[in-house]
Amino acid sequence: MSGRALAAVAGVAALGVVIAGAWWGWPWYATATAALVLGAWSVLELYERYAADPKYIALVATLSALASVGRAAMQGIPGVQPATFLVLASGFSLGPVTGAAVGAFTAVGSNLFLGEGGWTPWQMAAWGLAGASAGWLRRFWPRLTWRALMPFGVLWGYLFGWILNTWSLLGTGHPSWPAYLALCGLSVWFDTLHALANALFAAAAGRPTLSVLDRFRRRLMPADAQFNLGEERSR
Repeated sequence: MSGRALAAVAGVAALGVVIAGAWWGWPWYATATAALVLGAWSVLELYERYAADPKYIALVATLSALASVGRAAMQGIPGVQPATFLVLASGFSLGPVTGAAVGAFTAVGSNLFLGEGGWTPWQMAAWGLAGASAGWLRRFWPRLTWRALMPFGVLWGYLFGWILNTWSLLGTGHPSWPAYLALCGLSVWFDTLHALANALFAAAAGRPTLSVLDRFRRRLMPADAQFNLGEERSR
């Protein structure tokens, strides 16, 4: 079975887990964990199609390293770091597979400085989903410009925190919806800082960043990984 077929199977299985969990009342945290694992498998199968090209590997590694160093350098400011912005920009310009790969490797790379742990897979999933969703956003609405990264960055400032709250809640050993909502309430200020920082990074650097990434996409990415977005989007 080809990598694309396996990715499709894993994606359908992830959706099936979510539907089955809602229908039969499975614990939401178990459903979320299973769906994230299957989703990660799907992305890795797609990424493998392009990973044979050394130029593509170098591109993903460079973007992941920049995001990792940026996160580590600004760790002292709660919620403020450029990693999420760079992950979103990567997916927005280079596509969902590249965005997911940059997001996942950013979590691993930055935690080499900040500490690996049980939170790392959840950060990989959160940033991977952020990059993938930015890529799909551009594929569905190809005329979007760099300005779309501002509201999308705000959205992912909160979504990232909510996904990581799941990991924090599982660590307590007593997961429940009231406990999860309380945790989200406690983290709202940190998540708000993250959201505002994403929007500010996009406003300050969104246009030049996408312009550079577009040039890399045309020169370095495999032909079948590219998609026609039009030149208007970077204006």
